[in-house]
Amino acid sequence: MAISSRVGQLLGKVFILSLPAWALVVSYFVLDPFWVLYHYPTFSDNLITIPNRDYVSTQMYLNTYQQRRYQSFILGNSRTLAFRIRDWSRYTHDTAAFHFDASSESLFGVWKKLRFLEAHSPGLRNVLIICDPSLLGETRDVKTLLARKDPRLTGERPFSFQLTFFKAYFSNHFYAKYLKRRLTGRYTPDMATMLERRRVHYDPQTNDLTLPDLDEEIRADSAGFYARNRNLTARPATATIAPAVIGAAQLRQLVAVRNIFERNHTSYHFVLSPLYQQERVNPADVALLVRLFGAGRVHDFSGVNQFTRERGNYYEEYHYRPVLGRQLLRAIYAPDRPAGVPPK
Repeated sequence: MAISSRVGQLLGKVFILSLPAWALVVSYFVLDPFWVLYHYPTFSDNLITIPNRDYVSTQMYLNTYQQRRYQSFILGNSRTLAFRIRDWSRYTHDTAAFHFDASSESLFGVWKKLRFLEAHSPGLRNVLIICDPSLLGETRDVKTLLARKDPRLTGERPFSFQLTFFKAYFSNHFYAKYLKRRLTGRYTPDMATMLERRRVHYDPQTNDLTLPDLDEEIRADSAGFYARNRNLTARPATATIAPAVIGAAQLRQLVAVRNIFERNHTSYHFVLSPLYQQERVNPADVALLVRLFGAGRVHDFSGVNQFTRERGNYYEEYHYRPVLGRQLLRAIYAPDRPAGVPPK
C-alpha cells in the first residue's frame, strides 16, 4: 500500500508539472497561430504570424474558383506583389483573374500550380510568371515553414505538412513571442522575422497582396521614408551577373510548363525581375528560356536599366512596388504606347 501510495503521489506530481506543456499544446489547436488547421473564408488584415503564402493562395483559390471561374493567373514569388490584377486586366481584358503566388516560390511550385490549375480551372487563358534566379534554380519542395508547398498541390500527406507548423510553434520559443503579441498587442524587436508587424491585406477575390501601412507611409512622406530606409543601401559599383541555374532538372520542369501552355493554348509571359541590387540574370539562362518559350515571351528586366535606377520603385532591396509593376506591364503588352495613354 505504501509503494502504491508513493507511485500515486509521483504520478500526481508529474501530472501537475506537465500541465503547462499541455496548456501550450491546447493553445496551438485552439488559436491556430499559422492559420492552417481550420477553414477560413478569408484572411484578416491583422495577421500576427507571417503566414505560409502557398497555403493562403491555394485556400483563397479553392474558396472562390467555382464562382469566379478563373482563367488568368499571376504566378511567382513575393515579388509578384508589384503586379495587381486590376492593372494586368487592362491588357488581358479578363477581370476574373487570380494571383497564385507563394513566398520563396520555386520552379517546382510554379509547375505544380499549373498542373493543379489545369485540373481545376475551365482554362488557362493568360499566365504571367514573375521569376528570378532563386525561383528558376529550385526544383524541389523546400521543407521550411514559409516556403513548403500546400499538400493539395503536391500530393504530399497532409500530416507531414501540419507537423511542420506544430513543431515550429515550439521551436525557438516561438509560442512565447506569439502569445505575448496576441495578449498585449505589442511588437518588440525579438519578434522580427517571426511575427508580422504591419497590416497585410489579401483581396478576397483576386488574392492580391497589399501592404497598406507601407503604402500609406510612402504617400504621406516619401522623402522621409527613403531617408529612413536602411535596406536600400548603396549598390555595387559594377554590374554583376548571377550564376547560371538552369540545368537538367530545371529543363525538365520548364518543358513540362511549356507543354501545359501548349495543351491549353495559353497566352503567357515570363518576367525576369528588376531587382534593386541590379544583378543580371545569367545570359545562358535567358537564352535557354528564349529557346523554350520564344523571344516575345521572355522579358529580361534584370541588371542596370531605366527600371532599376530609380530607388523610389522599391519598398526595400527585395521587393519592388506596383508603380514599377505598371511600367513593366506596359513594356510587355503595349511597348509602343506612350506613357499615360490607357490601353483600349
